[in-house]
Amino acid sequence: MEWKAIKPYHLFQHQSSWYVINVEGMFANTINEAAARMLEVINAEPVTQPEPLREELRKLGLLAEGRGQIQTDKKGLKKEPFPVISMCLFLTQSCNLKCVYCYGDGGGYGTGGSMEEKTALQAVNWLLEQAGKIKKLHIGFFGGEPFINFPLMKAVVEHAEKKVLEMGKKIDFHTTTNATLLNDERIAFIKEHQIATVISFDGPKEIQDAQRPYANGEGSYDTTVPKIKKLLAAVPETPGHAVIVGNTEPELVKEALQEIGFSEVSIVPASQSLFAGESDRTKKARTQRILQALEKEAENWISLTKSRNSEALKILKARNGLYQGLMALLHNTKKRYACGAGLSSAAVSCAGDIYLCHRFVGRDEYKLGNVFERDLNREEYQKSPVTGSGVCVACFAKYYCAGGCKHDNVGSSGSVAIPSEDMCRLRCRELELAAVIACRLDTEDKKFLIEREIFTPKPCPLDF
Repeated sequence: MEWKAIKPYHLFQHQSSWYVINVEGMFANTINEAAARMLEVINAEPVTQPEPLREELRKLGLLAEGRGQIQTDKKGLKKEPFPVISMCLFLTQSCNLKCVYCYGDGGGYGTGGSMEEKTALQAVNWLLEQAGKIKKLHIGFFGGEPFINFPLMKAVVEHAEKKVLEMGKKIDFHTTTNATLLNDERIAFIKEHQIATVISFDGPKEIQDAQRPYANGEGSYDTTVPKIKKLLAAVPETPGHAVIVGNTEPELVKEALQEIGFSEVSIVPASQSLFAGESDRTKKARTQRILQALEKEAENWISLTKSRNSEALKILKARNGLYQGLMALLHNTKKRYACGAGLSSAAVSCAGDIYLCHRFVGRDEYKLGNVFERDLNREEYQKSPVTGSGVCVACFAKYYCAGGCKHDNVGSSGSVAIPSEDMCRLRCRELELAAVIACRLDTEDKKFLIEREIFTPKPCPLDF
């Protein structure tokens, strides 16, 4: 019997059971031990497949017609340059906090200063021109701390809303803030203009004060929490975002944010600054703690679903650890770019210089142009990591991770194209654990999760 080509797959064992992820199909199945052992042999050296294994491979969608190597699916890859439709506008490159892990060199991003109104309004005009025929645009307000320059934020919103109305387009706004400068006027402005706001806050008082002190060294917890609660009262869906440093326990941080009132929480390990060149000796230990938390979360997804505890499941979903991987596998979603950096999005510094994203502002080697000019130098970023990066092409999680954050990559390897080793470990394990959950949930489980709006139903391919 001839050797048939096998589609790319990832075989792994978890708690004595075997699982296989169909890489190109982006779905997972259980597999019996005998077939798993035979796959291990074939993986080491391609041989003629026995009929029982071949039948198992057919069931898993892994057996291809003909012989030879399977090529990566290149559907969905753009051949033309991406229109820029999303812009991060640095109203200021100064900050009133001095976070210990700041990737922007204390908020200064290499230069500091604030944006002039002329530059800000030109940046809006530049975005409208870059977007071409695209109708929906996005502007994000960044810093430093963006509310340091609140008058300019108001001017940009007024100008942008007027321009899109004239051009028959739509626009939305978002911002990330440390919440220290929020007051009644600013909260009302956020609500009136529906500015999607993310609050950067690191958890319990002792952690927040240690990691996110004011520039004068004083703690920021006590003065900031009342302002956060006032915003949450006006805009309850506002999410909180925390950064893990050192030996901090992720669960402790998540619980503290939820106690403040956040219904949605995200948490990430600190990124290495591209300005400071610091070493991170605790990185691997921190990654290990996050991995342990993910293992616990996987069991919680299964046990809480089986017990039909919808309220606890909604909290679990809000913590956003394995949920995205679950949706990717259940919806067979294939992501080819980790984000829009250098593609559909860009960041504009106080001087009007254009960068890959907000995290690269101030690093001239990642400068793409200027809002007072027409040309963008971004050709090298147009190729998808799933086909262009040697590391990613062979990775089973490539359609889930899509090469990872370019800033994290540079901080770890010095190249936007070479992913961070620690992030690779996290993303690969996230997808494996998501596969375990997806395989252990039966039809009634999934129906329950969709009915309670914990999972979203798989989109119909005919929906446009």
